[in-house]
Amino acid sequence: MRDQVNFHRRRAGLALPLSALNSEQGLGIGDAAALERFFDWMNDAGLSVLQLLPLGDLGPGDACPYAAMSALAFDALAYADPLALPELRGRATADGALRRAAKLRRARRVPFAEARALKREAFLEAFRSFERSGSTERREAFGYFRGSNDDWLEEYALFRALKEEAGWTPWQTWDREIRDLEPKALAAARARLIETVRFHEWLQWTMHEQWAALRRSAQRRGVLLFGDLPFGIGRESADVWARQADFDFSAVMGAPPDKYSATGQDWGLPAYRWDKMEEGGHQWWRRRLRQAGELYDLFRLDHAIGFFRTWQVRGGPPQDRFDVSTDDEARERGRRFFAMAKTASAPAYPVAEDLGVVPEYMPAVLSSLDVPGYRIAPWMRRPDGVTEPPSGYPALSVATLANHDMPPFARWWREAPSHERDSYWRMASGTQEPAPSLRAGALRTVLENLYGAGSALVLLQFQDVFGSQHRINVPGTVTARNWTYRVPYTVEALRRDTRPRKTAELLRSLALSSGRL
Repeated sequence: MRDQVNFHRRRAGLALPLSALNSEQGLGIGDAAALERFFDWMNDAGLSVLQLLPLGDLGPGDACPYAAMSALAFDALAYADPLALPELRGRATADGALRRAAKLRRARRVPFAEARALKREAFLEAFRSFERSGSTERREAFGYFRGSNDDWLEEYALFRALKEEAGWTPWQTWDREIRDLEPKALAAARARLIETVRFHEWLQWTMHEQWAALRRSAQRRGVLLFGDLPFGIGRESADVWARQADFDFSAVMGAPPDKYSATGQDWGLPAYRWDKMEEGGHQWWRRRLRQAGELYDLFRLDHAIGFFRTWQVRGGPPQDRFDVSTDDEARERGRRFFAMAKTASAPAYPVAEDLGVVPEYMPAVLSSLDVPGYRIAPWMRRPDGVTEPPSGYPALSVATLANHDMPPFARWWREAPSHERDSYWRMASGTQEPAPSLRAGALRTVLENLYGAGSALVLLQFQDVFGSQHRINVPGTVTARNWTYRVPYTVEALRRDTRPRKTAELLRSLALSSGRL
Protein backbone atom coordinates (compact mmCIF):
# COMPACT_ATOMS: atom_id res chain seq x y z
CA MET A 1 0.00 0.00 0.00
CA ARG A 2 1.48 3.35 -1.05
CA ASP A 3 1.51 6.30 1.31
CA GLN A 4 -0.15 9.48 0.15
CA VAL A 5 2.21 12.06 -1.31
CA ASN A 6 3.31 14.79 1.06
CA PHE A 7 2.48 17.69 -1.21
CA HIS A 8 4.08 20.22 1.13
CA ARG A 9 7.55 18.75 0.59
CA ARG A 10 9.45 21.11 -1.71
CA ARG A 11 10.06 19.63 -5.14
CA ALA A 12 10.86 20.63 -8.72
CA GLY A 13 9.39 18.92 -11.74
CA LEU A 14 8.87 18.93 -15.47
CA ALA A 15 5.78 18.83 -17.70
CA LEU A 16 5.60 17.46 -21.25
CA PRO A 17 3.58 15.16 -23.53
CA LEU A 18 4.89 11.59 -23.39
CA SER A 19 4.63 11.49 -27.18
CA ALA A 20 7.24 14.29 -27.38
CA LEU A 21 10.08 12.04 -26.23
CA ASN A 22 12.21 10.44 -28.92
CA SER A 23 14.55 7.48 -28.61
CA GLU A 24 17.27 6.14 -30.88
CA GLN A 25 15.86 2.68 -30.10
CA GLY A 26 12.19 3.60 -30.50
CA LEU A 27 9.44 3.34 -33.08
CA GLY A 28 8.87 7.02 -33.77
CA ILE A 29 6.86 8.20 -30.78
CA GLY A 30 7.59 8.67 -27.09
CA ASP A 31 6.54 5.56 -25.20
CA ALA A 32 7.20 3.48 -22.09
CA ALA A 33 10.72 2.58 -23.19
CA ALA A 34 11.68 6.21 -23.87
CA LEU A 35 10.23 7.33 -20.54
CA GLU A 36 12.29 4.75 -18.67
CA ARG A 37 15.46 6.31 -20.10
CA PHE A 38 14.19 9.86 -19.51
CA PHE A 39 14.10 9.25 -15.75
CA ASP A 40 17.90 9.15 -15.76
CA TRP A 41 18.20 12.70 -17.10
CA MET A 42 15.57 13.85 -14.59
CA ASN A 43 17.69 12.44 -11.79
CA ASP A 44 20.73 14.27 -13.15
CA ALA A 45 18.66 17.49 -13.10
CA GLY A 46 17.30 17.06 -9.58
CA LEU A 47 13.73 16.83 -10.92
CA SER A 48 11.44 14.62 -8.85
CA VAL A 49 8.01 15.18 -10.47
CA LEU A 50 7.00 14.44 -14.06
CA GLN A 51 3.64 15.71 -15.29
CA LEU A 52 2.35 14.08 -18.47
CA LEU A 53 -0.53 15.20 -20.64
CA PRO A 54 -3.49 12.78 -20.77
CA LEU A 55 -2.65 9.32 -22.09
CA GLY A 56 -6.15 8.31 -23.22
CA ASP A 57 -6.82 6.27 -26.35
CA LEU A 58 -7.11 8.24 -29.60
CA GLY A 59 -8.01 7.42 -33.18
CA PRO A 60 -5.29 6.49 -35.70
CA GLY A 61 -4.40 10.02 -36.83
CA ASP A 62 -5.51 11.97 -33.76
CA ALA A 63 -3.04 13.89 -31.63
CA CYS A 64 -5.11 15.96 -29.16
CA PRO A 65 -4.90 14.23 -25.75
CA TYR A 66 -8.14 15.91 -24.64
CA ALA A 67 -10.23 14.14 -27.30
CA ALA A 68 -9.91 10.52 -26.13
CA MET A 69 -12.40 7.80 -27.02
CA SER A 70 -12.23 6.47 -23.46
CA ALA A 71 -11.81 8.03 -20.03
CA LEU A 72 -10.03 4.89 -18.79
CA ALA A 73 -8.19 3.25 -21.68
CA PHE A 74 -4.57 4.05 -22.52
CA ASP A 75 -3.46 4.95 -26.04
CA ALA A 76 -1.57 1.68 -26.08
CA LEU A 77 -0.77 1.80 -29.80
CA ALA A 78 1.21 4.97 -29.10
CA TYR A 79 2.61 4.47 -25.61
CA ALA A 80 3.23 0.75 -25.16
CA ASP A 81 6.48 -0.75 -26.45
CA PRO A 82 6.00 -3.88 -28.59
CA LEU A 83 9.75 -4.55 -28.68
CA ALA A 84 9.70 -5.33 -24.95
CA LEU A 85 7.21 -8.20 -25.35
CA PRO A 86 8.48 -11.77 -24.97
CA GLU A 87 6.35 -12.78 -27.96
CA LEU A 88 8.57 -10.67 -30.26
CA ARG A 89 11.90 -11.44 -28.62
CA GLY A 90 14.42 -12.58 -31.22
CA ARG A 91 11.98 -12.27 -34.10
CA ALA A 92 12.70 -10.58 -37.40
CA THR A 93 9.61 -8.40 -36.87
CA ALA A 94 11.34 -6.47 -34.12
CA ASP A 95 14.44 -5.71 -36.19
CA GLY A 96 12.30 -4.83 -39.19
CA ALA A 97 10.15 -2.42 -37.18
CA LEU A 98 13.24 -0.66 -35.88
CA ARG A 99 14.61 -0.24 -39.40
CA ARG A 100 11.29 1.03 -40.76
CA ALA A 101 11.02 3.50 -37.88
CA ALA A 102 14.31 5.25 -38.75
CA LYS A 103 12.49 7.85 -40.87
CA LEU A 104 9.93 8.42 -38.11
CA ARG A 105 12.66 9.00 -35.56
CA ARG A 106 14.14 11.73 -37.78
CA ALA A 107 10.83 13.60 -38.14
CA ARG A 108 10.75 17.05 -36.52
CA ARG A 109 7.12 16.60 -35.39
CA VAL A 110 5.61 13.50 -33.80
CA PRO A 111 4.28 11.28 -36.66
CA PHE A 112 1.27 9.89 -34.77
CA ALA A 113 -0.50 8.09 -37.61
CA GLU A 114 2.63 6.47 -39.03
CA ALA A 115 3.96 5.40 -35.63
CA ARG A 116 0.64 3.88 -34.57
CA ALA A 117 0.33 1.99 -37.86
CA LEU A 118 3.85 0.57 -37.56
CA LYS A 119 3.38 -0.43 -33.93
CA ARG A 120 -0.02 -1.98 -34.64
CA GLU A 121 1.60 -4.46 -37.05
CA ALA A 122 4.12 -5.46 -34.39
CA PHE A 123 1.47 -5.73 -31.69
CA LEU A 124 -0.77 -7.87 -33.90
CA GLU A 125 2.03 -10.37 -34.49
CA ALA A 126 2.80 -10.44 -30.76
CA PHE A 127 -0.88 -10.91 -29.91
CA ARG A 128 -1.33 -13.80 -32.31
CA SER A 129 1.79 -15.44 -30.89
CA PHE A 130 0.40 -14.93 -27.38
CA GLU A 131 -2.91 -16.54 -28.40
CA ARG A 132 -1.11 -19.54 -29.92
CA SER A 133 1.57 -20.19 -27.34
CA GLY A 134 1.60 -17.60 -24.57
CA SER A 135 3.00 -18.79 -21.25
CA THR A 136 0.62 -19.95 -18.53
CA GLU A 137 1.83 -17.15 -16.27
CA ARG A 138 1.09 -14.46 -18.84
CA ARG A 139 -2.28 -15.96 -19.72
CA GLU A 140 -3.27 -15.96 -16.06
CA ALA A 141 -2.12 -12.35 -15.65
CA PHE A 142 -4.19 -11.30 -18.67
CA GLY A 143 -7.21 -13.12 -17.30
CA TYR A 144 -6.83 -11.43 -13.94
CA PHE A 145 -6.59 -8.01 -15.61
CA ARG A 146 -9.76 -8.65 -17.60
CA GLY A 147 -11.63 -9.72 -14.50
CA SER A 148 -10.52 -6.80 -12.35
CA ASN A 149 -11.41 -4.26 -15.05
CA ASP A 150 -14.68 -5.75 -16.27
CA ASP A 151 -16.55 -2.56 -15.34
CA TRP A 152 -15.07 -0.73 -18.36
CA LEU A 153 -12.70 -2.88 -20.40
CA GLU A 154 -15.16 -4.97 -22.42
CA GLU A 155 -17.41 -2.05 -23.35
CA TYR A 156 -14.35 0.00 -24.41
CA ALA A 157 -12.86 -2.84 -26.49
CA LEU A 158 -16.21 -3.50 -28.18
CA PHE A 159 -16.65 0.21 -28.92
CA ARG A 160 -13.13 0.37 -30.39
CA ALA A 161 -13.80 -2.72 -32.52
CA LEU A 162 -17.11 -1.30 -33.73
CA LYS A 163 -15.46 2.02 -34.66
CA GLU A 164 -12.89 0.17 -36.74
CA GLU A 165 -15.55 -1.99 -38.40
CA ALA A 166 -17.63 1.11 -39.22
CA GLY A 167 -14.69 3.01 -40.69
CA TRP A 168 -14.63 5.44 -37.73
CA THR A 169 -18.08 6.84 -38.51
CA PRO A 170 -19.95 8.46 -35.57
CA TRP A 171 -21.73 5.96 -33.32
CA GLN A 172 -24.96 7.96 -33.68
CA THR A 173 -25.06 6.74 -37.31
CA TRP A 174 -24.70 3.03 -36.44
CA ASP A 175 -27.58 0.57 -36.59
CA ARG A 176 -30.25 1.56 -34.10
CA GLU A 177 -29.87 -1.63 -32.04
CA ILE A 178 -26.15 -1.01 -31.50
CA ARG A 179 -26.59 2.72 -31.02
CA ASP A 180 -29.24 2.10 -28.37
CA LEU A 181 -27.25 -0.65 -26.63
CA GLU A 182 -29.77 -3.45 -27.13
CA PRO A 183 -28.33 -6.57 -25.40
CA LYS A 184 -28.95 -9.03 -28.27
CA ALA A 185 -27.31 -6.74 -30.79
CA LEU A 186 -24.30 -6.17 -28.51
CA ALA A 187 -23.91 -9.91 -27.92
CA ALA A 188 -23.98 -10.54 -31.67
CA ALA A 189 -21.38 -7.80 -32.24
CA ARG A 190 -19.09 -9.31 -29.59
CA ALA A 191 -19.32 -12.71 -31.23
CA ARG A 192 -18.64 -11.25 -34.67
CA LEU A 193 -15.71 -9.12 -33.52
CA ILE A 194 -14.34 -11.44 -30.84
CA GLU A 195 -10.72 -11.40 -32.07
CA THR A 196 -10.57 -7.60 -32.44
CA VAL A 197 -12.22 -7.09 -29.05
CA ARG A 198 -9.76 -9.45 -27.38
CA PHE A 199 -6.84 -7.74 -29.16
CA HIS A 200 -7.78 -4.38 -27.69
CA GLU A 201 -8.26 -5.90 -24.24
CA TRP A 202 -4.81 -7.47 -24.58
CA LEU A 203 -3.31 -4.13 -25.68
CA GLN A 204 -4.69 -2.47 -22.55
CA TRP A 205 -3.22 -5.23 -20.38
CA THR A 206 0.13 -4.83 -22.14
CA MET A 207 0.16 -1.08 -21.46
CA HIS A 208 -0.87 -1.53 -17.83
CA GLU A 209 1.92 -4.09 -17.32
CA GLN A 210 4.48 -1.71 -18.79
CA TRP A 211 3.09 1.21 -16.80
CA ALA A 212 3.39 -0.80 -13.57
CA ALA A 213 7.05 -1.41 -14.40
CA LEU A 214 7.50 2.32 -15.06
CA ARG A 215 5.93 3.13 -11.70
CA ARG A 216 8.42 0.87 -9.97
CA SER A 217 11.30 2.42 -11.89
CA ALA A 218 10.14 5.95 -11.04
CA GLN A 219 9.80 5.04 -7.37
CA ARG A 220 13.35 3.68 -7.29
CA ARG A 221 14.56 7.02 -8.65
CA GLY A 222 12.36 9.10 -6.35
CA VAL A 223 10.26 10.45 -9.26
CA LEU A 224 6.55 11.13 -8.75
CA LEU A 225 4.28 10.64 -11.76
CA PHE A 226 1.72 13.42 -12.23
CA GLY A 227 -1.31 12.56 -14.38
CA ASP A 228 -3.99 14.67 -16.02
CA LEU A 229 -7.75 13.99 -15.94
CA PRO A 230 -9.58 15.93 -18.66
CA PHE A 231 -12.77 17.60 -17.48
CA GLY A 232 -14.84 16.65 -20.53
CA ILE A 233 -15.15 13.58 -22.69
CA GLY A 234 -15.81 13.57 -26.42
CA ARG A 235 -19.15 12.47 -27.85
CA GLU A 236 -17.27 9.85 -29.91
CA SER A 237 -16.19 7.90 -26.85
CA ALA A 238 -17.07 4.55 -25.32
CA ASP A 239 -18.14 6.36 -22.16
CA VAL A 240 -20.76 8.56 -23.82
CA TRP A 241 -22.04 5.68 -25.97
CA ALA A 242 -22.37 3.37 -22.95
CA ARG A 243 -23.72 5.99 -20.49
CA GLN A 244 -26.01 8.11 -22.59
CA ALA A 245 -28.29 8.95 -19.66
CA ASP A 246 -25.44 10.83 -17.94
CA PHE A 247 -25.17 13.37 -20.78
CA ASP A 248 -27.36 16.19 -22.06
CA PHE A 249 -27.08 16.09 -25.85
CA SER A 250 -29.06 19.31 -26.24
CA ALA A 251 -26.06 21.31 -25.00
CA VAL A 252 -22.27 21.29 -25.20
CA MET A 253 -19.81 22.49 -22.62
CA GLY A 254 -17.57 25.52 -22.96
CA ALA A 255 -16.58 28.74 -21.22
CA PRO A 256 -18.47 32.03 -20.89
CA PRO A 257 -17.32 35.31 -22.46
CA ASP A 258 -14.52 36.85 -20.40
CA LYS A 259 -11.37 38.93 -20.78
CA TYR A 260 -9.70 36.03 -22.60
CA SER A 261 -12.54 35.46 -25.12
CA ALA A 262 -15.17 38.05 -25.98
CA THR A 263 -17.47 35.43 -27.51
CA GLY A 264 -16.91 32.61 -25.03
CA GLN A 265 -15.80 29.09 -25.97
CA ASP A 266 -17.65 26.14 -27.46
CA TRP A 267 -15.74 22.91 -26.78
CA GLY A 268 -18.17 20.64 -28.58
CA LEU A 269 -18.21 18.23 -25.62
CA PRO A 270 -21.59 16.86 -24.49
CA ALA A 271 -22.84 18.49 -21.29
CA TYR A 272 -22.95 16.49 -18.09
CA ARG A 273 -26.20 15.80 -16.31
CA TRP A 274 -24.72 16.46 -12.88
CA ASP A 275 -28.01 15.61 -11.16
CA LYS A 276 -28.05 12.11 -12.66
CA MET A 277 -24.36 11.60 -11.93
CA GLU A 278 -24.77 12.59 -8.29
CA GLU A 279 -27.91 10.49 -7.89
CA GLY A 280 -25.87 7.52 -9.06
CA GLY A 281 -23.12 8.26 -6.54
CA HIS A 282 -20.77 9.64 -9.20
CA GLN A 283 -19.97 6.08 -10.23
CA TRP A 284 -18.22 7.11 -13.45
CA TRP A 285 -16.12 9.83 -11.82
CA ARG A 286 -15.27 7.56 -8.89
CA ARG A 287 -13.96 4.93 -11.32
CA ARG A 288 -11.82 7.53 -13.10
CA LEU A 289 -10.51 8.83 -9.78
CA ARG A 290 -9.77 5.34 -8.49
CA GLN A 291 -7.74 4.64 -11.62
CA ALA A 292 -5.85 7.92 -11.14
CA GLY A 293 -4.95 6.71 -7.64
CA GLU A 294 -3.62 3.47 -9.12
CA LEU A 295 -1.61 5.01 -11.97
CA TYR A 296 -0.22 8.26 -10.53
CA ASP A 297 1.16 9.91 -7.43
CA LEU A 298 -0.50 13.26 -8.23
CA PHE A 299 -3.01 14.22 -10.88
CA ARG A 300 -4.45 17.41 -12.32
CA LEU A 301 -8.20 17.88 -12.40
CA ASP A 302 -8.69 19.87 -15.58
CA HIS A 303 -11.05 22.91 -15.60
CA ALA A 304 -11.68 22.85 -11.86
CA ILE A 305 -14.33 25.57 -12.07
CA GLY A 306 -16.50 23.20 -14.12
CA PHE A 307 -17.05 21.00 -11.09
CA PHE A 308 -18.62 23.99 -9.35
CA ARG A 309 -20.58 25.35 -12.31
CA THR A 310 -20.44 24.36 -15.97
CA TRP A 311 -21.09 26.71 -18.87
CA GLN A 312 -23.55 25.17 -21.30
CA VAL A 313 -23.77 26.36 -24.89
CA ARG A 314 -27.27 26.02 -26.30
CA GLY A 315 -27.22 28.28 -29.34
CA GLY A 316 -26.14 31.68 -28.06
CA PRO A 317 -27.59 34.30 -25.70
CA PRO A 318 -29.85 34.09 -23.83
CA GLN A 319 -29.84 30.26 -24.00
CA ASP A 320 -26.17 29.84 -23.03
CA ARG A 321 -25.88 29.70 -19.27
CA PHE A 322 -24.34 28.04 -16.23
CA ASP A 323 -26.00 24.84 -15.10
CA VAL A 324 -26.51 26.16 -11.55
CA SER A 325 -28.50 29.23 -10.63
CA THR A 326 -26.80 30.47 -7.44
CA ASP A 327 -23.31 30.81 -6.00
CA ASP A 328 -24.35 28.82 -2.95
CA GLU A 329 -25.44 25.91 -5.12
CA ALA A 330 -22.20 26.07 -7.12
CA ARG A 331 -20.04 26.33 -4.01
CA GLU A 332 -21.60 23.28 -2.42
CA ARG A 333 -21.49 21.20 -5.59
CA GLY A 334 -17.78 21.90 -5.95
CA ARG A 335 -17.13 21.20 -2.28
CA ARG A 336 -18.92 17.84 -2.51
CA PHE A 337 -17.04 16.86 -5.64
CA PHE A 338 -13.54 17.72 -4.45
CA ALA A 339 -14.12 16.12 -1.05
CA MET A 340 -15.19 12.96 -2.89
CA ALA A 341 -12.25 13.24 -5.28
CA LYS A 342 -9.70 13.27 -2.46
CA THR A 343 -11.17 10.12 -0.94
CA ALA A 344 -11.82 8.22 -4.18
CA SER A 345 -8.34 8.83 -5.61
CA ALA A 346 -6.29 8.06 -2.49
CA PRO A 347 -3.36 7.70 -2.17
CA ALA A 348 -2.79 9.99 -5.20
CA TYR A 349 -3.00 13.73 -4.57
CA PRO A 350 -5.39 15.90 -6.63
CA VAL A 351 -4.34 19.30 -7.99
CA ALA A 352 -6.96 21.72 -9.32
CA GLU A 353 -6.46 23.49 -12.63
CA ASP A 354 -7.90 26.75 -11.33
CA LEU A 355 -6.80 29.12 -14.10
CA GLY A 356 -8.81 31.79 -15.87
CA VAL A 357 -11.63 33.81 -14.33
CA VAL A 358 -12.84 31.98 -11.21
CA PRO A 359 -15.54 32.97 -8.70
CA GLU A 360 -14.36 34.31 -5.36
CA TYR A 361 -15.63 31.29 -3.39
CA MET A 362 -13.63 28.69 -5.32
CA PRO A 363 -10.10 29.30 -3.88
CA ALA A 364 -11.50 29.18 -0.34
CA VAL A 365 -13.22 25.83 -0.96
CA LEU A 366 -10.08 24.29 -2.48
CA SER A 367 -7.89 25.63 0.33
CA SER A 368 -10.24 24.24 2.99
CA LEU A 369 -9.85 20.80 1.41
CA ASP A 370 -6.05 21.18 1.08
CA VAL A 371 -6.26 20.99 -2.74
CA PRO A 372 -3.52 23.03 -4.44
CA GLY A 373 -3.98 25.25 -7.48
CA TYR A 374 -1.65 26.95 -9.97
CA ARG A 375 0.35 30.16 -10.01
CA ILE A 376 1.53 31.11 -13.53
CA ALA A 377 4.24 33.63 -12.81
CA PRO A 378 3.78 36.01 -15.81
CA TRP A 379 0.08 36.35 -14.89
CA MET A 380 0.64 37.13 -11.22
CA ARG A 381 0.39 40.89 -10.72
CA ARG A 382 -0.46 43.14 -7.83
CA PRO A 383 -3.34 45.68 -8.12
CA ASP A 384 -0.83 48.32 -9.25
CA GLY A 385 0.29 46.10 -12.15
CA VAL A 386 3.69 45.20 -10.65
CA THR A 387 4.64 41.54 -11.03
CA GLU A 388 4.17 39.56 -7.83
CA PRO A 389 7.32 37.77 -6.57
CA PRO A 390 6.97 33.96 -6.51
CA SER A 391 8.43 33.95 -3.01
CA GLY A 392 5.01 35.10 -1.82
CA TYR A 393 3.03 32.25 -3.39
CA PRO A 394 1.33 29.94 -0.88
CA ALA A 395 2.92 26.55 -0.21
CA LEU A 396 -0.33 24.91 -1.34
CA SER A 397 0.26 25.75 -5.00
CA VAL A 398 2.11 24.80 -8.17
CA ALA A 399 4.37 27.54 -9.54
CA THR A 400 5.11 27.58 -13.26
CA LEU A 401 6.03 29.88 -16.16
CA ALA A 402 3.48 28.50 -18.65
CA ASN A 403 1.30 25.52 -19.46
CA HIS A 404 0.65 23.50 -22.61
CA ASP A 405 -2.02 25.93 -23.90
CA MET A 406 0.19 29.00 -23.51
CA PRO A 407 3.19 30.35 -25.39
CA PRO A 408 6.41 29.10 -23.80
CA PHE A 409 8.03 31.68 -21.55
CA ALA A 410 10.62 32.64 -24.18
CA ARG A 411 7.85 33.41 -26.68
CA TRP A 412 5.92 35.37 -24.05
CA TRP A 413 9.13 37.29 -23.31
CA ARG A 414 9.43 38.20 -26.98
CA GLU A 415 5.76 39.09 -27.57
CA ALA A 416 4.64 40.64 -24.24
CA PRO A 417 4.23 44.42 -23.94
CA SER A 418 7.53 45.93 -22.88
CA HIS A 419 6.15 47.24 -19.58
CA GLU A 420 5.06 43.72 -18.56
CA ARG A 421 8.41 42.23 -19.54
CA ASP A 422 10.31 45.01 -17.73
CA SER A 423 8.17 44.55 -14.62
CA TYR A 424 8.87 40.83 -14.61
CA TRP A 425 12.61 41.33 -15.05
CA ARG A 426 12.85 43.91 -12.28
CA MET A 427 11.03 41.54 -9.95
CA ALA A 428 13.18 38.54 -10.90
CA SER A 429 16.55 40.33 -11.00
CA GLY A 430 16.09 42.77 -8.16
CA THR A 431 17.33 45.59 -10.39
CA GLN A 432 15.64 48.56 -12.04
CA GLU A 433 17.08 47.71 -15.45
CA PRO A 434 14.85 47.11 -18.50
CA ALA A 435 14.47 43.50 -19.57
CA PRO A 436 17.36 42.09 -21.63
CA SER A 437 17.05 39.43 -24.33
CA LEU A 438 16.41 36.01 -22.81
CA ARG A 439 19.85 34.51 -23.27
CA ALA A 440 21.41 31.98 -20.91
CA GLY A 441 22.23 34.42 -18.11
CA ALA A 442 18.79 36.03 -18.06
CA LEU A 443 17.06 32.64 -18.28
CA ARG A 444 19.07 31.40 -15.32
CA THR A 445 17.91 34.44 -13.32
CA VAL A 446 14.27 33.71 -14.23
CA LEU A 447 14.58 30.04 -13.29
CA GLU A 448 16.38 30.81 -10.04
CA ASN A 449 13.64 33.29 -9.13
CA LEU A 450 10.91 30.69 -9.80
CA TYR A 451 12.73 27.97 -7.86
CA GLY A 452 12.60 30.37 -4.90
CA ALA A 453 8.78 30.32 -4.98
CA GLY A 454 6.84 29.70 -1.81
CA SER A 455 4.96 26.98 -3.72
CA ALA A 456 5.74 23.44 -2.66
CA LEU A 457 6.00 22.39 -6.31
CA VAL A 458 7.76 24.24 -9.12
CA LEU A 459 6.75 22.70 -12.45
CA LEU A 460 8.44 23.72 -15.70
CA GLN A 461 7.51 22.97 -19.30
CA PHE A 462 10.41 21.27 -21.07
CA GLN A 463 10.64 24.21 -23.50
CA ASP A 464 11.02 26.71 -20.64
CA VAL A 465 14.04 24.87 -19.25
CA PHE A 466 15.84 25.38 -22.57
CA GLY A 467 14.40 28.78 -23.54
CA SER A 468 12.59 27.30 -26.54
CA GLN A 469 9.71 29.10 -28.27
CA HIS A 470 8.02 25.99 -29.72
CA ARG A 471 4.38 25.68 -28.64
CA ILE A 472 2.51 22.50 -27.79
CA ASN A 473 -0.95 23.84 -28.60
CA VAL A 474 -2.67 27.01 -29.77
CA PRO A 475 -6.24 26.91 -28.39
CA GLY A 476 -8.99 27.55 -30.89
CA THR A 477 -6.94 26.35 -33.86
CA VAL A 478 -6.72 23.00 -35.65
CA THR A 479 -3.35 22.52 -37.33
CA ALA A 480 -0.77 19.78 -37.80
CA ARG A 481 1.50 21.64 -35.37
CA ASN A 482 -0.83 21.30 -32.39
CA TRP A 483 0.09 18.44 -30.02
CA THR A 484 2.94 17.21 -32.25
CA TYR A 485 5.80 18.98 -30.42
CA ARG A 486 8.93 16.83 -30.18
CA VAL A 487 11.82 17.26 -27.76
CA PRO A 488 14.85 18.27 -29.90
CA TYR A 489 17.11 15.67 -28.21
CA THR A 490 16.71 11.92 -28.06
CA VAL A 491 16.52 10.55 -24.52
CA GLU A 492 19.99 9.09 -25.09
CA ALA A 493 21.42 12.44 -26.28
CA LEU A 494 20.08 14.24 -23.20
CA ARG A 495 22.86 12.62 -21.17
CA ARG A 496 25.43 12.70 -23.98
CA ASP A 497 25.22 16.17 -25.53
CA THR A 498 26.79 19.19 -23.89
CA ARG A 499 23.83 21.54 -23.67
CA PRO A 500 21.33 19.17 -21.98
CA ARG A 501 24.04 17.95 -19.62
CA LYS A 502 24.88 21.51 -18.58
CA THR A 503 21.17 22.31 -18.27
CA ALA A 504 20.77 19.35 -15.94
CA GLU A 505 23.68 20.61 -13.84
CA LEU A 506 22.05 24.05 -13.62
CA LEU A 507 18.66 22.64 -12.59
CA ARG A 508 20.24 20.40 -10.00
CA SER A 509 22.11 23.34 -8.48
CA LEU A 510 18.85 25.36 -8.35
CA ALA A 511 17.03 22.45 -6.71
CA LEU A 512 19.79 22.16 -4.12
CA SER A 513 19.92 25.87 -3.28
CA SER A 514 16.11 26.16 -3.04
CA GLY A 515 15.59 23.06 -0.93
CA ARG A 516 13.91 21.10 -3.73
CA LEU A 517 16.46 18.32 -4.21
